[in-house]
Amino acid sequence: MANHAPTVSPPQADNFLGRSIDIANLSLESINKLRTLFQSISLISESNTTSQKPAVIGAHLADERANLIDCEREDLEKLEHKQ
Repeated sequence: MANHAPTVSPPQADNFLGRSIDIANLSLESINKLRTLFQSISLISESNTTSQKPAVIGAHLADERANLIDCEREDLEKLEHKQ
């Protein structure tokens, strides 16, 4: 069986790569805002309360997700510069 993958022209690939970087940047911005929200909740909550514990976990998860997206964005930017 032949592989019938769609052919992508260079301008389409450039547009796709640029859009992917834009989406990564927007995602990173949103996650950083979410992290700030969780950190704020954690700071104003009393120690070891039911609101502080999930806020600390949320901030940690947001940090990890932001790092992942930032690394992917950097890889996309490297690809963009190779073209």
